[in-house]
Amino acid sequence: MEPRQPILIGTASWTDPEFIKAGWYPDEVKNDAEGRLRYYAEHFPMVEVNATFYALPRIGTVQAWADRTPDDFRFHVKAHQVISGHASDPARLPEPLRDLPYEADRRGRIRRPSREMRDAVIDSMVEAIAPLGDKLGSVLLQLPPHVASGDDTRAEVGRIIERLTPLRTAVEFRHVSWADPGQREAAAEMLAERDAAWVCVDAPRIDVTSAMPPIVEVTCPELAYLRLHGRNAGTWQGSRTVAERFDWQYSDEELGEWVGPVIDMAERAQEVAVVFNNNHGDFALRSAARFGELLKR
Repeated sequence: MEPRQPILIGTASWTDPEFIKAGWYPDEVKNDAEGRLRYYAEHFPMVEVNATFYALPRIGTVQAWADRTPDDFRFHVKAHQVISGHASDPARLPEPLRDLPYEADRRGRIRRPSREMRDAVIDSMVEAIAPLGDKLGSVLLQLPPHVASGDDTRAEVGRIIERLTPLRTAVEFRHVSWADPGQREAAAEMLAERDAAWVCVDAPRIDVTSAMPPIVEVTCPELAYLRLHGRNAGTWQGSRTVAERFDWQYSDEELGEWVGPVIDMAERAQEVAVVFNNNHGDFALRSAARFGELLKR
């Protein structure tokens, strides 16, 4: 088998309804779950699993993902909402877990899980995704945009990473305070000590706390990570749908801004994950394919 290429490009999900509506999947597979994954894996070597953010997967489902993809395919699996600290409907957890202690918001959602609940969800997720084996690249821990940098927050992120061991974690910070002088260095050090990856991002260049600047950090020698969300400043805040928020088709010039940094990341890490999250229509798929072409120039 040929060695795995150091830069793996893909999209955030292969099941996004926008892909089907845009006509990217042929008619013979668009309504076939197995066929869609096989078709996707013929075009891209890696994918982010978004469904695990909302519900813990069944082991049989994860085994099917592994069975339907090539030996050298990569999955990066998004951590469940309870793990990352997003509001979560307790009814979407398995019954034994939803009865664990937590603080609820006005809508009855899990707002602050107890350590017992968070750890139980972590352990359940680690068990559920075990069938991926060597195909698992990392667990993506995407923090909520309201979670600011600080000693307590950084300590809890570090604890979550340790609980996820032996799986590798990639962490996406979404509050600009993580990029502040001193805070950035402290976060990078915390990740490096735990062999976790800093998730670099491309987002709208606007002055709001939820738009991280385009920082390039490599904190893990095995994995570097880049997520591209599009640059639609008008829909970044207050959009009604995910597709509306990420309604952005990257130009060659914009993609070209990342060619050099990604090549640099590949020189500092064994593998680089480049994930396009501009999931409006087939924008992410087209951007991913085009970025691969630009890298070969």
